[in-house]
Amino acid sequence: MPTAGENRCERGRESQIGRESDHDSDAGSITPLAIGFVVIALLLAFLIAALTDLHMARRELQGLADSAALAASDSFEPAPGDDPGLVFSPPAAKRAAGRYLNAVPTPKDMGNLRLSADADGTHSVRIRIEARYSPALLSPFVPGLIDLHATAYARGALRLD
Repeated sequence: MPTAGENRCERGRESQIGRESDHDSDAGSITPLAIGFVVIALLLAFLIAALTDLHMARRELQGLADSAALAASDSFEPAPGDDPGLVFSPPAAKRAAGRYLNAVPTPKDMGNLRLSADADGTHSVRIRIEARYSPALLSPFVPGLIDLHATAYARGALRLD
């Protein structure tokens, strides 16, 4: 008959064997979790890069619209009659903005630039530029994915001193 000390020793060995088998069943369970976190981190980095690229393209298009509106604001004609003044016409504003857009390089990721111009007659010119944009990270897969729009206003003033 085993003594009390032998019973404790045997129970200790059984509990160690049980713990080792529990530990062996957990081996490698961190790998899928780590892979999942890496995939999520890469997707998040890709999303941030794509959104930053989109934001920069939108700002570039807005800069083009602002400059085209400034060029169109120089397309005024003298007001008819005896009173001095300025008159803006939409066709003249569109021609001036179009000449500007043809003179500057078009961003490489933007295509199909469409220009529209409007004038209220005496004070301001509105230029709207639309473009098809394909993000740099997605352009091999999906060309011409996003429509961007930019609108700019320019006012003309006549000062008589």
